[in-house]
Amino acid sequence: MEKITSLQNAKVKFWTSLKDKKSRDLHGLFIIEERHLIEEAFNAGVLESLLYLTGDTPYVNAPELYECTEGILKKVSGTVSQNRQIGIAKKNPVHSEENRVFLLDEVQDPGNVGTIIRTAKSFGFDTVILSEGCADPYGHKAIRSTQGALFSLNVRYGNLSEEIQTLKNRGIPVYGTSLKDAVPLDEITPAEHATIILGNEGNGVKQELLSLCDQKIRIPMEGFESLNVAIAGGILAYAFRKHQ
Repeated sequence: MEKITSLQNAKVKFWTSLKDKKSRDLHGLFIIEERHLIEEAFNAGVLESLLYLTGDTPYVNAPELYECTEGILKKVSGTVSQNRQIGIAKKNPVHSEENRVFLLDEVQDPGNVGTIIRTAKSFGFDTVILSEGCADPYGHKAIRSTQGALFSLNVRYGNLSEEIQTLKNRGIPVYGTSLKDAVPLDEITPAEHATIILGNEGNGVKQELLSLCDQKIRIPMEGFESLNVAIAGGILAYAFRKHQ
């Protein structure tokens, strides 16, 4: 355990830098700010450090423990609410085959990105691949929305056109969500190994990506033409869920 009291401490400056996406990408680390998420990260083996308020008992026995002042925790925190303990975790490496995949095409709301990751984990998907232009899954709002699923899933960025070709070459069918020239979901026999593409909140999946898909699908509905992307992802994940 190390005690830190100065806001000018080099470690404090480094941790504070992780509020910025560029620093998170460069160092492969990110900030966690709620007890159950810190405990989930510890159990998944990705928690590297725990900063805790002087006088508190650490939530978990992280590899590195730092007793800190209230001012330090406030500076490192990425939220307006005051946290008595903050975790520093490493991004999860790809750890399994990518057979059940969500591709996200410029999904920009971090809450949507996080919810899709949580939903993917809930229904037996192993991978979420994001295009450039997606919200960062390692920002606070996205992490909170994943409810810990981020720590045990393959989550990475990729060129979606190339990813589609790679998946198809492996014999994994690719389904693109579309409102036009698409087959209703209830007419599809879902494959166990499959890829589903979800698109931008306003524009949907790019036509260039849809043209590469094996099948375009849509969710039948009444009264509205489209759904929130995270809700659509939940419906599709359930339809393609992995049966035990």
